[in-house]
Amino acid sequence: GINAEYGECEGKFRGCVVSHVGHSPAQSRVFNVRDQVLSKMAFIKEQLEPDTKLYLVGHSFGAYLILQMIEKGVEAEKSVLLFPMFDSMAEMPKAANLQKMLQYQIFITGIAWLTSLLPYTLRRKMIQFYLQRFSKNTQDHMAYTIFELISPASLNNVFGLAQNELAVVREPNFKLIQKHQESLVFYYGMFDMWAPLNCLRKLRKNVPEVKFHIADSDVSHTFMFGSCRKVARKTVQLITDDLPYDMTNLLPNVDEVKAAAAEQDYDFCED
Repeated sequence: GINAEYGECEGKFRGCVVSHVGHSPAQSRVFNVRDQVLSKMAFIKEQLEPDTKLYLVGHSFGAYLILQMIEKGVEAEKSVLLFPMFDSMAEMPKAANLQKMLQYQIFITGIAWLTSLLPYTLRRKMIQFYLQRFSKNTQDHMAYTIFELISPASLNNVFGLAQNELAVVREPNFKLIQKHQESLVFYYGMFDMWAPLNCLRKLRKNVPEVKFHIADSDVSHTFMFGSCRKVARKTVQLITDDLPYDMTNLLPNVDEVKAAAAEQDYDFCED
């Protein structure tokens, strides 16, 4: 994704991707939400020049991390929050699936340990075969990333962080968003069940002048499996103000959204 984004901005920005601490490379201790926030802040302080113009882009839970960083004093020229999951995570439609996975944490980690005994080449091919089910455009770096994440130590961190997220990501700080609304842009998916349009309606109700954009219907929460370049292009446009923010007339068809929500057993509210 970062290569696509760099290409779209024609080298005008220098991009850095900061992963979740403890995920890759794996570490024995489990890092919680607070640790993730502080690690990103430490990267900015230690790796960037003090006068650097900072543009933050966060996907899903990364949007929550950005808001936490801003609350702790990080100053950014603009922040783009992609498919932003920062509102009552445990109540989102997809949370039930995550909670079921957490119940089988020991079993899943055990499978990962057994898989780690297989030859490296075979494991890579198994991952690449699995990824092809999602997208024919899957690139090698995605297989490598997943390869790193399915180690037992990494999975312990993934599950540990997920449990902490469910407990910590609660009601949004709308006062903070309103205070910084000029530098925040929210990019929602049309049928995203981690950040459904109910969340956008709630956001607009509390922060009426908030800047937002809605992705095309074919761009999902997991856009990295096929829509990287499209999202990169939109992200750069949002950073450089090449897209309008008043999208009221372009909200998706309500019946279409209701149908998608019904498939996920989610109650979509029009108000």
